[in-house]
Amino acid sequence: MAGVETAALRAASTAAGWLWRSRLGQVPGAGLADRPVRPAARWRRPEELGAPEARRLAEGLAERLGGAVSRLPEHERLAALDAVADAFAGGALGAEALFAGDLDPARLAAELPVPAGAGLSPAAEALARDLIRQACAHAVEYLTTLPSFGARADVELVRRTGALQRSVDRLADRADGAAYAFEERYARWVAETHGRLQLFGLTTGRAREEWPLDLAYISLAVSGEQHPPMPGEPGVHRTSIRAEQALGEADRVLLRGPAGSGKSTLLQWLAVDAARHGTDVPFVLRLRSFTNADVLPMPEEFLKASGVPLSAPTGWVEDLMLNGRALVLVDGVDEVPQRLRGRTETWLRGLVAAFPHARYVVTTRPSAVPEDWLARQGFVAHSLLPMEREDVGAFVGHWHRAAAVEFPGEDLGVYESSLREAVSARRDLGRLATNPLMCALLCALNRDRRMQLPRARKELYDAALEMLLVRRDAEREIDRVEGVYLTRDEQIVLLQRFAYWLIRNGQVEAGREEAVELVAEWLEVMPQVREQGDANQVFTHLLIRSGLLREPMAGSVDFVHRTFQDYLGAKAAVESRDFGVLVRNAQDDTWDDVVRMAVGHARPDERSRLLRGLLKRADKVKGARNRLTLLAAACLEHAPELEPALRREIQSRTTELLPPRTPQQAEELAKAGELVLELLPGPDGDLGEREAAATVRTAAMVGGERALSVIRRFREDVRPRVVTELDDAWGKFEAADYADAVLSGASLGNGVLTLRTPQQLDCLAALPHVNRLRLFDLAYVPPEVSSRRGLRELYVVDAPELTDLSPLAGLRELEWVGLTGCTALSDLGPLAELPLRNLFTFGSPRVGLGVLEKLTELLHLGLATADGHRAVGELPGRQQLTSLWLYEGTEDLSLDGLERWPDLSYLSLTGSRQTDELCAMAHPPDLATLQLIHHHALAPQDLLRFPRLDTLFFSDCRFSAGLAALKELKDLATLSLSACGTVDLTPLAGLPQLTVEVYRDMDVRGAELFPPERLLFL
Repeated sequence: MAGVETAALRAASTAAGWLWRSRLGQVPGAGLADRPVRPAARWRRPEELGAPEARRLAEGLAERLGGAVSRLPEHERLAALDAVADAFAGGALGAEALFAGDLDPARLAAELPVPAGAGLSPAAEALARDLIRQACAHAVEYLTTLPSFGARADVELVRRTGALQRSVDRLADRADGAAYAFEERYARWVAETHGRLQLFGLTTGRAREEWPLDLAYISLAVSGEQHPPMPGEPGVHRTSIRAEQALGEADRVLLRGPAGSGKSTLLQWLAVDAARHGTDVPFVLRLRSFTNADVLPMPEEFLKASGVPLSAPTGWVEDLMLNGRALVLVDGVDEVPQRLRGRTETWLRGLVAAFPHARYVVTTRPSAVPEDWLARQGFVAHSLLPMEREDVGAFVGHWHRAAAVEFPGEDLGVYESSLREAVSARRDLGRLATNPLMCALLCALNRDRRMQLPRARKELYDAALEMLLVRRDAEREIDRVEGVYLTRDEQIVLLQRFAYWLIRNGQVEAGREEAVELVAEWLEVMPQVREQGDANQVFTHLLIRSGLLREPMAGSVDFVHRTFQDYLGAKAAVESRDFGVLVRNAQDDTWDDVVRMAVGHARPDERSRLLRGLLKRADKVKGARNRLTLLAAACLEHAPELEPALRREIQSRTTELLPPRTPQQAEELAKAGELVLELLPGPDGDLGEREAAATVRTAAMVGGERALSVIRRFREDVRPRVVTELDDAWGKFEAADYADAVLSGASLGNGVLTLRTPQQLDCLAALPHVNRLRLFDLAYVPPEVSSRRGLRELYVVDAPELTDLSPLAGLRELEWVGLTGCTALSDLGPLAELPLRNLFTFGSPRVGLGVLEKLTELLHLGLATADGHRAVGELPGRQQLTSLWLYEGTEDLSLDGLERWPDLSYLSLTGSRQTDELCAMAHPPDLATLQLIHHHALAPQDLLRFPRLDTLFFSDCRFSAGLAALKELKDLATLSLSACGTVDLTPLAGLPQLTVEVYRDMDVRGAELFPPERLLFL
């Protein structure tokens, strides 16, 4: 039976939502505009207004101006309308923007870019300015008519009142008033310093090295939380969720992501957002700056350590840490040498122990630390996910909007359209574009090379270096700015030696003085450069002109991104023939990209030597075989020429790792690229459910047409785990292509089809056989759903603006409804006449439960609110329930009256109170499945009161004794553990019928006693 995730996936466009005016009525606006002009068609009510809506407003307003417009030539009138749309293109206008501008149209218009310099005549420019002012008034009028605006305005009013009260409270005390005054100064400094972002390819001069974060930033997705399964589901689900939301829901977060995935930029955004809103006070600590320090900074040293040129009142930082208003942003655990990571962990543990109320976000590459690193300190692990197609499109749009300012007069629309088409059509580019850094690189190169993009990753880096080191200055006729002229090769020699020195010393940053000393040594063999200036001049030239180095704080130098350091360092290693050094360090995760890129730089015989060295070391070093084999396989992507026998050996060894059995194995295999697609097994034969699911996942992560062909072979598989992966893979391909190739011929069994984007919603009509749907971020129920015949199951996830379910009243075959994260929804009355067998309301705390009395066929019930009831016996409803979930929000609900449901076999409880009450019952229910969440003193022997248990799920539980007592549960077939710290499975190894599922890389003892098919790390 299919279930619903507890966390939101990525934001689907609410512009595709359908507003049923006959049901919602007309909400009056602010009365700021006479005869309001509609910014969108009647069937559409977008929550934010961007360039298309601004253009529509401008056209409507221009018609009313009559003669003033008619006297303009047609091309000038159209240019003025375009200028209005361009003014709104920098960022959509929504409720947040209105609140920031105090609902003042004049203030909103003043903050929009003036269309000066756009080639308009004076008359056209005057028209554009007038239309912008009027459009802002009509935009405010429209946005205040939205049904959700009133509730959001109430929230904003409460926030502002609270902020004002806090300000008054602080100023009441003179001493605290001084601290408050400093906090204001510091907040302004953070907003200014971190509120700008480098966009690769647009740093063409000292005057414009950075761009406003608001313009350049794009929200990314991270892996969401896990939740227990509903009956028949294949296990817990980890969903995706917007990064800002995930980080806002936890006080301690470990954020994992590969190079270029946007970790540091996200920390910048969190710092700026906190500084602007005044809720938390951010401290950005980049660990790379402390690798040479004897100790890591304590709170009183945070400002100095992060380069803040302000002096705080005594004890100010510590007070913030103690009272929970400090947001500590720690960037780059992976940039700390392995020998110092233990020190870093001890420092973080100490901070959390001393200041448990502060909030912490720590970033790292995935391979640097395990996912449960600091889990005992309450850190929740999230992984930054590759950008989906919608995200890539948004990023490309952001880059080109910024580029339009840097390159006025250029027709950048041609480049943008070309790149969008290339990324969609070419698998190699499509894969690269899912990484923000690589996407920016593609944008820059697409413009620089006039839409002739390289194919391979190494070629992209080569082209980027050519653009940065030579063509940029040459085309702008910049020469000897620092009194030095360096050729491309001379710059690369110096840069790659500096990169390799950093890598060998386990650093990503060096002191400027030290860097100059290194350059002085290298100039001894470069007399033609030395003659032009001293080492300081040469290094200054590299720092200012190369575009690859930066000085993040005075006296400290690093590469603009670790990727370029690894690329250049790998080139230096190959030229030095340091293949032994590369092989010896291949087990160190910080060398992964260095080794892969070295294979690309090497000549055929050197490449063979390096890869054979990896295979030999894989055989020699205990526990390294799988990792080094996969690293060798991943290197093949960078090896255009290789001995056939060696390629076959690597492929053969990779085949031994197939089929994958877990999501982690799938991710590792996918790093090998298209090579692995040829090795993946098909659905024929004895391929187990988990293996088939992981195979689909591997292909989806590789992407491209060949991957789509692999996935297509599994479309008739109806096993739950496989169906889950088939559903999840949809977001990694063009919606229509995947629907046609896979979903059109997939029955999906009892699985659910997830719709995240308007493009996927458009495909629904071509999939008439699908009768189980999951939708995200709805403001209103769209007609494609409310009119769908035969719909049996519907799950709505992360829909904080959804308030009306009445469009569902006509779905007379609807048996299952799941509502997750529908925080504004309160009325379930429209569901009363439906034949519901399941109602699931996780994370929807306002819903009323009176409707339960009318749901006469209900069998499965999940609640996140008690709706004023004190015990389950008081809940309205009938006596036929077989499954009950009591999630967060129901911890205080007593289990008195549980016996009213004699057929109850499936129970999920949250918190120790309910569990202890269950185990103390004189006549406990005859349970087959029990899920326990958030119990930190659980006694396993108490569960022997439920002898018929066949499935146990523990999430965030700690055990007062070992698990040996569970051996007495003779029917126990599945034990699932998530975020349970250290667990010893040794006593359970002798149970031949038991399968153990371990989530989030917990610390498991006795794992070696289990055969692989009975112990699964998921």
